[in-house]
Amino acid sequence: MALIFWWMLLFWLAAGIAYVVIRFRFLQSRRNPGTLLPAAHTQRLTSLPEYAAILKKYRLIVRITTVLLSLSLLASVLLTARPANVSLVMPTEQNRDIMLCLDVSGSVLREDTTLIDRFSTLVKSFSGQRFGLTLFNSSAVTVIPLNDNYQLISKELQTAAQAFKAQKGDTFTQLTNGTLVGFQSGTSLVGDGLASCIQHMDTTAKNRSQSILLATDNEVNGTPLVSMVQAAVMARQRNIHVYALDPGVSDSKLASDHPQLKVITSQTGGDYYQLSDADAVSSIIDAITHQASENFVGLPQLATDDNPKPFLYISALVTVISLALIWRLEL
Repeated sequence: MALIFWWMLLFWLAAGIAYVVIRFRFLQSRRNPGTLLPAAHTQRLTSLPEYAAILKKYRLIVRITTVLLSLSLLASVLLTARPANVSLVMPTEQNRDIMLCLDVSGSVLREDTTLIDRFSTLVKSFSGQRFGLTLFNSSAVTVIPLNDNYQLISKELQTAAQAFKAQKGDTFTQLTNGTLVGFQSGTSLVGDGLASCIQHMDTTAKNRSQSILLATDNEVNGTPLVSMVQAAVMARQRNIHVYALDPGVSDSKLASDHPQLKVITSQTGGDYYQLSDADAVSSIIDAITHQASENFVGLPQLATDDNPKPFLYISALVTVISLALIWRLEL
């Protein structure tokens, strides 16, 4: 066990010395034998056996109380020095990249809220995985670049979820700005969106499992620059697994576009899920976890684990006992 703020001991030592000096001078100034008044026949009282027994018991309790309070003070002083266990650890991270590729066209906008809420919960359990978020409609915008700052990711996901629920306001406009160039360019251009998400993955990553969660109904309105087949080839060439989350059919005329998601995902080594399945996101994360990857071992780091409990227990226990003894003395 180490004391992080060890210099606090020097502070308390100086405070203790100052107290002793001040108190000694104060007592010296108050000593005046002329003010003491003698009492007659006190020797008869002090010679009684009962008096001697009570005095002996009184002095014993006072000594015990003094020792206990001193022990409590010492424990409190050590607490201010922040006792902690210091150890050398080798940090490891799971070499996995996860990109949420989210279709923000009108047909799936409401379902996006549900999906982001689920990921907000799952991100809290991540350890070492890098996560990113890209939105697309007729064009794509990266909202969260791949990173492992989970506090930042959770904050951004919460903001996105609130914006999608409202579907209006400055936050929603800023979030989706750039995803729709114009209706003349088409909407829900899934091939272009997937290709953009692939391009935003780390091209220099080695020994990292890379996965894209493509949330879309694949109901394309317009002609994308990159077809789904071409995007799947790009993903396969870079060993990126694509997992599709289908919110369901919104336009019966485009229902035939949905089966393509199953074909594309199987070609990349991913899988197809219905967003209505409450366990869909968890199942995808489990599938990603089982992908082969190597753990990255970082440089040795000192880990500090605060350990105040022993001193807290000592201070609390002896304080309670001291109070009981003081009560016994009827002070």
